[in-house]
Amino acid sequence: MHLQPRSYTVGDLRLGSVVTMDVLSIEASRHTDELVELLRKHLERFEGRTQVSIREERQRAALRLGLHWPDREADEEVGREVAHALAQHIVANLEPELLSQLIRRHYGQFDPVEREEILDSARADAPRRGLTSRLAIRIGDYLSQHRAVNLDGFVTFRLKDYVLDLERDVDAAVDEFLIDREYREFVRLLRYFVEVQTPKVPEVHVMVQADGRFELRDEHMQPLPDEVTVDFRLESQAAEINLEDVLVSSLITLAPAEVTVHGDDAAQELPSVRTAKQVFGSRLHYCSGCRACEELRRAGV
Repeated sequence: MHLQPRSYTVGDLRLGSVVTMDVLSIEASRHTDELVELLRKHLERFEGRTQVSIREERQRAALRLGLHWPDREADEEVGREVAHALAQHIVANLEPELLSQLIRRHYGQFDPVEREEILDSARADAPRRGLTSRLAIRIGDYLSQHRAVNLDGFVTFRLKDYVLDLERDVDAAVDEFLIDREYREFVRLLRYFVEVQTPKVPEVHVMVQADGRFELRDEHMQPLPDEVTVDFRLESQAAEINLEDVLVSSLITLAPAEVTVHGDDAAQELPSVRTAKQVFGSRLHYCSGCRACEELRRAGV
């Protein structure tokens, strides 16, 4: 069904029905309402300076936008705002669909929940890449030489390198997902082992120093017979967390009924301490502050 074209101006924001020759034509088929809203927000910046008319023609899901402005000296500035609006539209509205398509196409073995987790991870890279600015420049260059753009075709044929970047993001997100899944399975197995193991000692105190070293003490705060004091600055990647993790493996060997971690707030964020918390669960707690904690803090100053 072909709907009656709708025309309005952005600048003084007056609605109108005057049809003029378009300076620029944009065609889109997805998230068209969001696209129109982005364009209006960007073009409202010309209020009081020049009048930009936007004419909409809709046919089912397809949208054609005709833009016209009488002040042709504003071509470069208007084109720049349109390019930024289109770039934002691609990143905010089209990119999630592109990533989802790539995930389904190349990694269909994952279930919907897993694919959503992979999508979220892949999307997290977009702000770091500064995509919006990069795409805006590419689109602006195209609009400076062409009066019409089909957004779907532009992404498919003119932004192949961008799509290739998305494929790399998906591959990296899948690798991260698999590593994280392996880590969760590792923690689950260790937690089960701890739960079925009979405690050998009532309590172990973990003294975490500011430089990333730890010492284990018994329930009387005395160093254990086989004192363990090693550097455990582990890599944050889950792949590095394994049975050679010194802190976790030491605690599992000692099999304490309770584990108390001493140190400053940063000690709780260390990878090995976080892993120990996941493995020992309610058995492990953080000291709220004692003489030993104060000594560790002073030693770290």
